[in-house]
Parts: sequence; C-alpha cells; structure tokens
Amino acid sequence: MLKYSTISVPKTLHEEIRRTVVEDPRVGYSSVAEFSKEAIHIRLSELMSELRDEEGSRKEIEILVKKIRKAIKSK
Repeated sequence: MLKYSTISVPKTLHEEIRRTVVEDPRVGYSSVAEFSKEAIHIRLSELMSELRDEEGSRKEIEILVKKIRKAIKSK
C-alpha cells in the first residue's frame, strides 16, 4: 500500500493548475494532485541529472588540474 503525505501550494497556484489541468481534459490529468505529483517527479529527475552532470564536470576539472600540475613538475 502506498503512503502519502500532503504538500501545500498557494491557493492561486492551485486554482491555476485546476483551471489548466482539470477543466481541460485534453491535458490528460484528472486532478491537481496527479499533475503535481508528476511535475515534482519530473523536476526531481532534472535536478538529479544536473547534479550528475556537475559531478562529471568537477571530476574533469580535477583531472585537468592534475595534468597541469604534472606538466609543471616535469619542466
């Protein structure tokens, strides 16, 4: 069984989501909660991807610094 908690959003945001999502069946969501859950999931995926990219960039910089230090020492 899935366990859920709640989150709060400003009433104006909730109303905007409801108008956009629930009142227009072409969007494909049946509730504000369903839309919000997917939106949060997508954003978390994006953030995790950005963190992985940042980690990769940091490693590339560390490797470059090591190469530069090695080149300086060999002169």
